[in-house]
This record gives sequence, C-alpha cells and structure tokens, in this order.
Amino acid sequence: MTIYCKVLIVDDEMLVRQGIRHLLDWESEGFQIVGEASNGKEALEMVHLYQPNIVLTDIVMPVMDGEELTRIVKGLYPEMEIVVLSSFGEFEYVRSTFQSGVADYMLKPKLDAVSMLAVLKKTAERIPAFQHSEWKSEKKQSVDYILDKLISGYSVDYNKNELSAIVPYSSFVLLSVVQDKSVSLTRNEEWLEAALKAIIQNRDRPVATRRLSHQDGYIRYLLNLDNSAQEDAVQIAQQLLEAGDKGHMSIVVALSHVFEQLSELHDIYTNDMLKVLDHRFFLPDRRLLIVNELEKQAEKGAPFDMEAFTAELNHQEFDLAFGRLSTYTHSMNGRLDTDMFEFKSFLDHSLFNIIVTLKHFHYEASSLDEGKYEYFRAIHEAEHIGEVILLLEKFLNEAVSCVSDNRTGSPGIQKILLYMDKHFSQPLTLTEVAKHFHFNPSYLSNYFTVHNKEGFNEYLNRIRIDKACTLLRENPNLSISEISNLVGYSDHSYFTKVFRKLMGISPSHYRKK
Repeated sequence: MTIYCKVLIVDDEMLVRQGIRHLLDWESEGFQIVGEASNGKEALEMVHLYQPNIVLTDIVMPVMDGEELTRIVKGLYPEMEIVVLSSFGEFEYVRSTFQSGVADYMLKPKLDAVSMLAVLKKTAERIPAFQHSEWKSEKKQSVDYILDKLISGYSVDYNKNELSAIVPYSSFVLLSVVQDKSVSLTRNEEWLEAALKAIIQNRDRPVATRRLSHQDGYIRYLLNLDNSAQEDAVQIAQQLLEAGDKGHMSIVVALSHVFEQLSELHDIYTNDMLKVLDHRFFLPDRRLLIVNELEKQAEKGAPFDMEAFTAELNHQEFDLAFGRLSTYTHSMNGRLDTDMFEFKSFLDHSLFNIIVTLKHFHYEASSLDEGKYEYFRAIHEAEHIGEVILLLEKFLNEAVSCVSDNRTGSPGIQKILLYMDKHFSQPLTLTEVAKHFHFNPSYLSNYFTVHNKEGFNEYLNRIRIDKACTLLRENPNLSISEISNLVGYSDHSYFTKVFRKLMGISPSHYRKK
C-alpha cells in the first residue's frame, strides 16, 4: 500500500490555498493534501483530526496566527514538521518561529513548484518514516486527487476504467452539508461519515459515496447512484437530516441536479451548489435545499421601485421612503429570484442614499454617517435575511430620530439653508436673506445660531469654499480668480484669505495636491 507524506495547508487567503493545492501533482510526488484551514484555530482541529506529517502555514492570519499555531503544534506533536510561508517584510517574525522548531520557510512572492517540492522533500526526510524514500514520480494518482482536480475546474488525465471500480454506477449527485458551527469540525466530519455509512448500509438500492475536499466552508460528498438517482439522493438527504435531529446536530443539506459525467463536476458545483447554498440567505428556515425544486419555485417577486424611493427622499417624505425599503426587505424572506450579493449591495446603496439625503437637508446625521461602514460590514457578514431585517430596523430607527429629534430638522431652518445652498454664488447677505424670508435681520441671526451649528457667515463661507474645492479639482482650465467669482466672492484676495482659513492652505497649493 502506498504511504503518502500528509500535508495540511493553512492560509487565510482562499486563492493562495487553491494555488498551492494545484501547484503540484502532489500524489505522484509522494505527498497528499489532507486538508485546508484559514487560520490557526481551524488548523488545530484538522491537526488533531488528520494527523498530518507536515503543516504548511502562513504567518499572519486572523484568530490565531502562524507563530502561535507553530508553538502549540510542536508542543503537542513534536514529531510533526512545520514549514512557514511568509512575505518579504515578515522575516523577523518568521525567525521567532524557528525557536519553536520550524523546519524551513518559503517566501510567498517566489513560490513555485520546483522550490516548494525541494523544501517539502527536504522536510519529509527529517521524518523517520520517510527518511529512506526515493521520492520518484511513479505513484498513481488517487481517486481523491482526481476528483479534487475535477471539482476545482482543472483538467486531469485519468483511467476511466480504474475509476469506474470506485464509482461504478451511471449517475452522480453532489451533496453538500453546511456545518453546525457550534460543533467542532472533527465531530462534524466524524458524525457525517458514520451517519452516511449507516444510511447507505440500510438501503436496498446501491449507492457509492466519496467525500470531496473542503471548499467554501462546506463538507462535500459525491453520491454515485443507479437508475432512481434523484429520488434516492433526496431520501438519503432526508435521512441525514433526521439523523442530525436525533444526534442534536443542526445541519443544512443541499443536493445538485443529477449528472452523468465526472467532467461536469466543476460546472455542477459552481452553477448548482454554490448558487443554491447562497439562496440559504433568503431561506433561513429551509434545511433541505434541492436544486430542482428551488428552480420550480423561483417565481419573480415585485421589484423595488428605486425611482419612487428616491423621489420620496428628495421630497422629505421619509415615512414613505423608509416604509417602502422596510416592506421590500421583509418581502425578500423566501425569495429565490435575487442574488444574495446583489441584494446586499442594493441595501448598502439604499442606506448610503438615506444618509446623503439627510445631510443634504441639514439633518444632524453625523452618528449615522460615522457608523455606516459598520452597518455595511454587518450586512455583508449576515448569514440570513432575518439578520439583515434587524439591522435595517435599527438603522431606520436611528434615521427617524435624526428627522424628528434634531434641531436642524426644523422646517424653517431647512428652507433657509436650502435657499443659501441654491444661491451661494450670488452676493448673499444676512439682510437680503432676512428680507426674502420676511425676517428681521437681527432675529434671523439669532434664529440661525439657535437652529444651526454654524452662524450665517460661517455656513455661507463653508458651502462656498466646498464648491471652490470641487472646481479646483475638476476644472484645471479655470483660473483661481474665475473660481472666486463663480462661488460668490467678488474680491479675489478675500476669497484666498477665507480659503486659507478653512482649508489650511492657499487655493493654488490645494490645486497642486
């Protein structure tokens, strides 16, 4: 029996992990990748589960970095070898890991198949079981290696007759399981392996299964079935869910279309599984996701009327606009006609529009503005529509407070500010604005101070200089004197003085930045 040197890949970047996985024909060189992890904490679970001979790890990672991982692994498994991946600027950091027993290190920017293979072989020779290996490229590709290549979209030559001995039946279905995050990876995999084995042993019709490599956080299986493939796959998935309930394992199971050629594996996974698993976001209570059924149910719902929403914001009909957005978001529960990422992007855009509108109409929305990126992050990370609905309700409650509670929400001051925004390029004075609104100039000055953070002249200068900055950046052909006139200053030297006071530099220096 062939004995492979087992390797675990640890890196927080999925593309780096995939690049390493497909950099070599690992098994023909005597190595076998037994797993991937995105941080040290995940890696420790896999170390306990798979007992790799070599851990190939990045240094800088979230949750637990490579230095801490190295120290723990070498403490628990001194015979296990560690090879560190690093960038140019991390050498001092890498050097500290050698004190914990790192075997070697490789620079990521210079990573290539030849140098990686040389380091791995040199490291493997430190392990007693592999000290006398000749490392010749004569070992056959395993079924797992072939399937891993196929599902990742890489071409691979293989003997179909030899493979048919492992997967002998005419049809295939991909089964993916979303893990119960409250349970360790080790227990999830062990439980799934045992549960599937028990289910298949008790079936009358033949089924062969093959566990595929981890990807996107899902545990994946290839089901190889005979005539009634779809019906059998659904029954297996249902029995798996029932077993999960009995074992207090909260899982979600997804099934692809039936397909007949292993060459379709990548397309089926990408176009079936990933899309249906993304729809979990809109189906938080659905635990069995079957592509065929979901396609039948994917009726289009009413689209969001962005034109009406924008008009309501612009007319300060905030109750209508906020209600429209809330109603639409609630309607997304159970919808299958919208892409999760497109929906999240739409929601980010809508919240941003609300903030911009509130600021435009001079509501005090600084807290919303400062917290917007935290909202965007939370929406991006939300796992189901229910989380997003709660986030939206929180945001809209804050927005309602901005409208109803803030002093600058006074209709009178808003009209004055909007008038100044529109006519700032004209020779505005306090007396002229007071006359336009039928105020006494002295009363307007006091009214402005009470209802706005800035006084009349401070506010007028700020909006004029803001506009001047835009013109300086976007209109290089305009002279500074022309810009001064365009924003309402007839005296060029006074414009320069005000600009310098507010911006800290002269208009000409600002333009050169």
